[in-house]
Amino acid sequence: MIDKKDVLICLGSEEDTSEYHGAVLPPIAQASLFRKGSAKELLEGLKHEDEEFVYTRGTNPTVKVLESRLAALERGESCKCFASGIAAISAVFTGLLKSGDHILFINNIYGPTLQLAEMLTSFGVEHDTIHGADCADFEGHIRPNTKLIFFESPGTMLFRVVSISAIARAAKERGILTCIDNSVSTPLFQKPIPMGIDLVVHSCTKYISGHSDVVGGALITSESLMKKIFFRSFLLLGGIQAPFDAWLLLRGLLTLPTRMRQHQSDGLAVAKYLADHKRVRRVFHPLLSDADSELVSKQMTGYSGLFSAELDVADFDELCAIVDRLRLFGKAVSWGGVESLVIPSFGFDDDYHSDEIPKHLVRFSTGLEGADSLIADLEAALD
Repeated sequence: MIDKKDVLICLGSEEDTSEYHGAVLPPIAQASLFRKGSAKELLEGLKHEDEEFVYTRGTNPTVKVLESRLAALERGESCKCFASGIAAISAVFTGLLKSGDHILFINNIYGPTLQLAEMLTSFGVEHDTIHGADCADFEGHIRPNTKLIFFESPGTMLFRVVSISAIARAAKERGILTCIDNSVSTPLFQKPIPMGIDLVVHSCTKYISGHSDVVGGALITSESLMKKIFFRSFLLLGGIQAPFDAWLLLRGLLTLPTRMRQHQSDGLAVAKYLADHKRVRRVFHPLLSDADSELVSKQMTGYSGLFSAELDVADFDELCAIVDRLRLFGKAVSWGGVESLVIPSFGFDDDYHSDEIPKHLVRFSTGLEGADSLIADLEAALD
């Protein structure tokens, strides 16, 4: 189910369009800098680059429209957009942590996020990762120096769901910040901030873009945390969202509710087909998991078209042969576009995958070709 309010936010239906000069869509402010009326006004603007248009490395009118919509969708106070999802995660880590701090990662996590955490160990920031059965006992892994709990729900590759409210509650009791990567669900199907989470990050490259033509990221949080991150990390590291890329993402938002409805229905249909196929051992999809059903109903209003399946094959070569016979599922990284994609998990960020991830696992991103056509493609490949 998609909230009617969110549809209006995606369309910008209730925004003040007086500065659009009559344009139906927000114009692209393809400018690197902005004039001020006086020297004092310029100097004052430099003190408030998080709010005023001075230099596009700080704030840009087109990017600001996108940030306003994403903040509203997540029910957050403030949003900043970045050149990529990992740039947004980098801003969280470098803007809020210092030497001696500890990050606790919960659930299966996107490989580059863990690679970034590994890099930060040389700067004195420690981390631990728990997944599988340990997720339910996450409090036992919190250290005295834990300053941030970072998690995914659903998690990478196995799409396991963890309790958002339990993590938020335990963290707040200890004064620990929490951050979730909400890219898989999008703000339409899951809203972590009202559940008590401090920071939400997105790879806008995925469903928010929806057209595989732009890379971007976003961070949504409180105004106070954002101001700290803005001046300590965002402004200095320079991983900004370009105005034209922000315009492309605004275009993607226009169709996000419609696309997500079809991603959800077709993805579930394809996953159910595979779950009953003799050459499939297991399917990993939150809406098909009896173990996750209670949590899913509590914290999600729907799901996307992303899931994985463990194939019943003799070896990796046989798995690749099946994948190569697929015609509608393109072989490519990433997910969330209108085209269906597939990738074997073995060898993909392998050093950062948990032992519980099967070697014969395949990740499916269900596009908009139609469930019947995709199932026919799978049937021919699995035959």
